[in-house]
Amino acid sequence: MNIDPPDPDDDAFGLVEQYDSIEDPYLQSEFLDAVGTTRSYINALRLRRDKEAARNASAPEAPCPPDDKGLRHRVPRPPLRGRGITTRPPKYAGSVRNKRRRNRARPEFVIIIFKLD
Repeated sequence: MNIDPPDPDDDAFGLVEQYDSIEDPYLQSEFLDAVGTTRSYINALRLRRDKEAARNASAPEAPCPPDDKGLRHRVPRPPLRGRGITTRPPKYAGSVRNKRRRNRARPEFVIIIFKLD
């Protein structure tokens, strides 16, 4: 029953092993105080350790078999289509919303009126 805080170089899962080795609840809470952590953090570390162990156990230890095809490249995704082209019924074809504005100069008229006596 070692309740000394762990070395900083020790991995985080060492905390879980030390905590689990303590059987007395009072000593467990003293250990948590000495380390400066909580039970929920220890439980989260325990879950993470178990998930890593399960992942390592399910992963094959042997290297992958050689492939005759060489490296496989990922197929590129097709480009996303814009929202510019849509189909509408003919009655909306000439709508004011859809007309393009033209940036051309408009003719200007000046009217001068002379009154002759």
